[in-house]
Amino acid sequence: MTARIVLAVRESQYIEPLLHYLHHSEYGKMLRITAFSRLDTFVEFMKGDEIPDAVCGDPSFIEAWLVEGRGAVPWAVLSEAGELAGKNAGNLAGGRVIAKYQALPSLLESILQLCDLKRFRTAAVPRDETLLLGVVSAAGGSGKTTVALNMAKQLGGLGLSVFYLNLESVDSSGLYLRMPGGNTPGLERLLYELKAGGGDEGKEGRGKPVWGNYAIRHDSLRSDAFRPVENFKEMLQMSRHDTLDILEGLAGAGSYDVVIVDTGSIEEERAQAVLHRCGILLWVMKNEQVSLHKTERWLAHCAGIHSGMPPDLRSKSRFVVNCSTGAENEQPFTAGTPLDGVLPYIPTWGTQHYGELCLNSPQFIAGVQQLCRSIVEPSLPEVFTGSPV
Repeated sequence: MTARIVLAVRESQYIEPLLHYLHHSEYGKMLRITAFSRLDTFVEFMKGDEIPDAVCGDPSFIEAWLVEGRGAVPWAVLSEAGELAGKNAGNLAGGRVIAKYQALPSLLESILQLCDLKRFRTAAVPRDETLLLGVVSAAGGSGKTTVALNMAKQLGGLGLSVFYLNLESVDSSGLYLRMPGGNTPGLERLLYELKAGGGDEGKEGRGKPVWGNYAIRHDSLRSDAFRPVENFKEMLQMSRHDTLDILEGLAGAGSYDVVIVDTGSIEEERAQAVLHRCGILLWVMKNEQVSLHKTERWLAHCAGIHSGMPPDLRSKSRFVVNCSTGAENEQPFTAGTPLDGVLPYIPTWGTQHYGELCLNSPQFIAGVQQLCRSIVEPSLPEVFTGSPV
């Protein structure tokens, strides 16, 4: 379902680039914006029968509309630096404030947050069990985190409730995401509570952690997550048993449709727990000899009867080639292992400030969306095909 947004600003030149980006980005499927640069036309439209899902605009436009009465429509003021200081702040109390001049993806994400995201869920998803999807790699530098973050964002954009769990020794997601404010205790405190096995703080009556007390919301990712662990030693000491406790807890919390698990080195205990517990394993590779060789060797090891790996590991494994240049000779597997996706090489990610670009590249997003359809749709039927809720 597409959200209907009314945008009202003084400058007509502000509107054109915003709408151009909207129509050529992923947000074009989620937002329909009706824009006004004349106050009288905007006010007259708002008196009509068409009720939008949200309204945002310059203070003078919003204030004129509020005088006429607004009903229950969510609204926000587009604020320039210092514009709402003084008397305007009181007149416009009750709404949200969005920075008028910011990166377009961030601006549209803020506008989208005015609406109830759950309305945009395209399907009634079976909630019998949370889908645990582990993103793994046999070789470093394959782009696991970029893939995992983009998958979380796309699935969250569909209206699914998503948790992004980073299990790297050094959490690299901070290069892509801005940490929200607040003092929410994170994974470090949760691990302490789980290991202590007692105490009342953060516990329900049955002695289980209240998982929502430890999660933060990344609006730009459309997902929940834990704050990165600051004490490096804590992650190094996180055992397979600890990891299984976290995975079981998130799966049993009843709050999430999908948990995307971003792993570190496959030799680590945390990654080994992911191989055992996750219902889908996405192996991320590059079309390079080392990456392919290591992947094939690990798969062969896992298939051995003395490997200690679950017998269904191969059947729940999926494969994607990342950073593909589109060359005709990119055929990574020849022995009956089909690819579930190919993600493109994005040259602009080599620039200094690549964090936001990694989550907003239309070409990469299209590949991730196709990958999600391929591997998530069978587990969560009708998420992409859609059905009446």
